[in-house]
Amino acid sequence: MTIQWRLSLAAGILGTILAGCSPAPVQQQQHGGTQGYGTVDRTRLAVESLLKQAETAPAIKAARLKVQAANLLLHNGQKQAAHSILEDVDLAFLPPALRYEIAQSRARAALDANQPQQALEYLSIPADPSLKPTDAQLSQLNTLRAEAYQQQSDPINEALTLIPVSVYEQNPETRQQFHNRIWQALLTLPGTQLRTLTLQTGNSYYEQGWFELALLHKQHPRLDQRTQAITEWNTIWDSHPARTLPPQTFASTSGEIINASRVAVLLPMQGKLAKASAAIREGLMAAYFTDQLNGRPVPELQFIDSSLVSTPEQLNAVIQERAIDLVIGPLDKRFVNALNNTYPMPAPVLALNYDNQTTSSQVYQFGLRPEDEARQAARKAWQDGHKVMLALVPETGWGRRIQAAFEDEFRLLGGQIADSSTFNQQSAFSSDVSRLLATDLSKARSKQIARMSTRKVHTQERRRKDADAIFLSALPNDARQLKPILAFHYAGNLPVYATSHIYSGIQNSNLDQDLNGIQFVETPWSLLPASETKRMLSQQRTDINTSFGRLYALGIDAYRLYPYLNQLTATEGASIQGETGALSIAPDKRVIRNLQWASFRNGLPEVQQPSLTSEQ
Repeated sequence: MTIQWRLSLAAGILGTILAGCSPAPVQQQQHGGTQGYGTVDRTRLAVESLLKQAETAPAIKAARLKVQAANLLLHNGQKQAAHSILEDVDLAFLPPALRYEIAQSRARAALDANQPQQALEYLSIPADPSLKPTDAQLSQLNTLRAEAYQQQSDPINEALTLIPVSVYEQNPETRQQFHNRIWQALLTLPGTQLRTLTLQTGNSYYEQGWFELALLHKQHPRLDQRTQAITEWNTIWDSHPARTLPPQTFASTSGEIINASRVAVLLPMQGKLAKASAAIREGLMAAYFTDQLNGRPVPELQFIDSSLVSTPEQLNAVIQERAIDLVIGPLDKRFVNALNNTYPMPAPVLALNYDNQTTSSQVYQFGLRPEDEARQAARKAWQDGHKVMLALVPETGWGRRIQAAFEDEFRLLGGQIADSSTFNQQSAFSSDVSRLLATDLSKARSKQIARMSTRKVHTQERRRKDADAIFLSALPNDARQLKPILAFHYAGNLPVYATSHIYSGIQNSNLDQDLNGIQFVETPWSLLPASETKRMLSQQRTDINTSFGRLYALGIDAYRLYPYLNQLTATEGASIQGETGALSIAPDKRVIRNLQWASFRNGLPEVQQPSLTSEQ
């Protein structure tokens, strides 16, 4: 096939493609000008002119003209026509610079047509000393190769292609883009694959640093552990490009923690909340002394009686007078509400309660909110495959709040609440459960049938069949009575999901035999092996494992949490492990606790291991 014949064929294809979508000229020109023609017509005329010149031009000039024509078509979205023209170019006798230009144009056209393998073939320029690319050419070619690998869903080769390019890139903005792309590619890999990459021989300094950074990110989903791991990585890889210019999404999770020199602890030292605040304060001090004993830096703590400093204005004055960097407290809900309805404080505030607002808060809010447990129970029940549930809660204010939180979350997931009931006095538990399970109606129907029949009729009471699980919130003594009553009313086979209220915190297999089978959420403080700080407190207090003892855990977590407030707020899904749960922060600055699951077996709580859906 002659060059001229191929040019004619390409021009024919071009004419067919453009003619099919070109509008009629707006105005005919008498002297061959293009004024008045549509954009497609002007492109067609320009391309035809370039191809006509190429027919009689020397080989190198003809190649340049055809590349120019193809780029015009690409610019106007005519990918097929551009591809046909570029295919016609013979690279054999062209200078290196022009070969690279044509390879890039061909690859670009192939990528635009979603043909990544074709693009990689175009970019596979034969090894020839005379074809050694410049840094700029190498950057352009490898950027295209990386895009091809991305289209092929090949993140390893995408990252390996971009890593050497990023090293020699001089423009900081372009280098940042390369780092972002390398990071996103590596994060798509499972941890096992990243681990294999770090262990293979032959990695360059730059590749090894990237692999190890991505692996530690996968291995340490908790922000506190990740921060320590990143500090160690920064020490080892001090000269690595990712150290000096980290990926943007990574930088938000590895930024500076809050280093507060003076921390005010704002808690009541008198009044109805004084006993609770004393436990919180002791937990906080235990965490403080643990850090001090382990050689970690500690702030100066200043304790302030919130019975005396009880308004936002007074707190503002104290912060400024004492040069406070951060405030832990208050505990009183009304004070928290007041802080959220006034001007911003000059220092961050980690309140130890939640207000009643639903709008974005200027104050971080943290506490032992039972609604968190109810929502987590709803998610667990849904994940276990239950679609219709019953709810049984105490006839109290907190019981109603827990019920509302559970039902809202379960319905949001797509579930249905068949019915709910409250209980009060133990003497009425059986009738409360009977109404919830509709066995009272079954019994009434049996009696009616017996009255209407002239013969002796054998009937059996039955519970309702529309629900497949039960949500329960009850204190230990009540729960020990309710579980057998559920079985008596034919619901012994229904799974029961409960809040932490059912567990006293003290193991007693004789008392808790009747709780067997119940799944419940609980703090790591009450379920997992004791931490160093808890062991320290246990030497001084005998109420560590009671429900009251969870207030010590709250104080410990308030101290552990505050350095990570900014990072947790900025990083969706990030958490730190605390004594009261895995702690994360919602957009409204409320701290969310994700608790540990357990179930009663032989009267003892048995910790459930988290399910592994897939490796991070």
